[in-house]
Amino acid sequence: MKKNKYIGMMMLAATMLTATSCSDFDDYNKAVVDTVPAANQTLWQNIQQNDQLSDFANLLKTVGYDSILNATQCYTVWAPLNNTYDASTFQSLGKSALLRQFVNNHIANYSHLASGNINERILMLNEKSYDFTGSGKFTFDGVSLNTANVPSNNGVMHTLNGVATFYPNLYEFVTDTVQNKAYSIDSLSRFFRRYEQSYLDTENSVPGPIVNGYQTYVDSVIITENTLWSSLNFKMNNEDSTYTMLVPTNKAWISTYNKIKNSFNYIGTTLAQAFIPDARKGAEGATIASSPISITMDGSMLADSLATRYMTRYLSFSNNNGYNRWLIGEPSYLGTDTLYTTTRNKLSNPSDILAQTIADVKMSNGMARIVDSLAVSSWETYNPGLYYSASSSYNQARILNGSTTSVQVTSTNVDATKVDLTDSYETNYRYLWIEPSGNYSKPELDLYLEDVLSTTYEIYCIFVPENVDKTKSTAVTKPNRVIFTLNYCDKNGTLKDQVFLDENQDAEAFRTKYKLTNTATNKNTIYAFTNDTSKVDTLYVGEFTFPVCYRGLGDGYCPNIKITSPFSAVTGTVRNDFSRDLRIAGILLKPKELVEFEEKNKK
Repeated sequence: MKKNKYIGMMMLAATMLTATSCSDFDDYNKAVVDTVPAANQTLWQNIQQNDQLSDFANLLKTVGYDSILNATQCYTVWAPLNNTYDASTFQSLGKSALLRQFVNNHIANYSHLASGNINERILMLNEKSYDFTGSGKFTFDGVSLNTANVPSNNGVMHTLNGVATFYPNLYEFVTDTVQNKAYSIDSLSRFFRRYEQSYLDTENSVPGPIVNGYQTYVDSVIITENTLWSSLNFKMNNEDSTYTMLVPTNKAWISTYNKIKNSFNYIGTTLAQAFIPDARKGAEGATIASSPISITMDGSMLADSLATRYMTRYLSFSNNNGYNRWLIGEPSYLGTDTLYTTTRNKLSNPSDILAQTIADVKMSNGMARIVDSLAVSSWETYNPGLYYSASSSYNQARILNGSTTSVQVTSTNVDATKVDLTDSYETNYRYLWIEPSGNYSKPELDLYLEDVLSTTYEIYCIFVPENVDKTKSTAVTKPNRVIFTLNYCDKNGTLKDQVFLDENQDAEAFRTKYKLTNTATNKNTIYAFTNDTSKVDTLYVGEFTFPVCYRGLGDGYCPNIKITSPFSAVTGTVRNDFSRDLRIAGILLKPKELVEFEEKNKK
């Protein structure tokens, strides 16, 4: 007889004939001692002889509990009386569902007497818990007792004016075929079932005879686990926890899946520019390899895997987490302006997210909110802003024609007039200083841009003036004149370069001032970007849509961006006005959706 984890362990305890009798427990676990005849009979005999419990007796017999309640194991039974519930509904269930949703929902281990003032939380055989309360008059799960403390020689029985309502836990609900049809949540259910694993618990199964050299079991305990639970930090079958879960309908699942998958456009073979580091200095003096590196994959399978994983990472919330206490009507750490997922991500638009709810369904371990749309923000979930620190050697592809120094400005010495202290990209005050290696050298910094999605970003470069440090406030800081070149793979698997120039400046005035002829050779100098040295300057470079996705491809399999001074021998006025020293904190890629959101919500 196969059972899943949820019923197997308790069923085993009930069926083992070697189980300890009531008399072996302390007073809490003893059967009621009485002189009435019922006290000398088993629970099953007392149920069977009560005409008002005939429906209950028939349901017990269907799942074999006539013999279990006739044995010596000590139980408390809360027995629903005839005509206080629809017995035919439960009779129509399969045996496994009948056992879990009804029979084991009304039976607990040990004796639980109704006497004095009681306020107990009772753990039932199906691992659900219900309140048993009262003083003189008693209720079980809010249902009144008709008769209390009917004694038996293997436990005690209370008769009920109704049934204890069975609530599934979140995993049971999501994977139940009936609920799938009722709420149209088949897509989510299929995804979770992909990662379900079941195995035989040999230690707790009852051995049978050995047949053809193999051990058989007369009562097998099958444990069901799901490998997603650990990655989501969400053991959704745990009856001792309390969660709120967004359960997307098929409509919500499909629309969100398609949107996310478009940002994970992988191609069969993706190319990336290869760099050969200097054997002694690493990125300093690195050269570009003559041949690119490539990676081949099943792009469709990878896109599907990542899209579904990202969808489910933002659906579950622990009600015990301080951020989420407001979900159960209690004060939270931050009021109602944040949700904190079990994967440790903060969602800042809870009202939008919860407004998509079309049904609230109570669970034994929390609440399922059926949603017809997933209103989570892409930049807070699968498509965040990406920041690449220039001072991190991990991000450095090449540093050419210059020596480097990683500069850390302390919060004590930072000049607050030049730094936005609320900007998360400036709070470390760290930058990379590239000093030209000679009078005629053009420094270049190449940074890897890992984990880029096939979506549109706005690109920014963060320049730091030397006098951001208050101790160097008298330093004469000249601006840079730079161009940016993005190397990427197109949708056909070909490496391309995209050069970014500042087309918004008065190029003619610059050309005239510095006496530059309007030739192709001078174009980069004329249209180069100039940073603002009065502050830490988050310089807008341009907008770019990456045709392919690089998320998860590994080290080096990604685009890179080159930051280059366009001129070398600087003389006269140019020498006085511009510096070839580069002081760069990093490159920032902001998703277009985030930029549009920020523009819309500017105060």
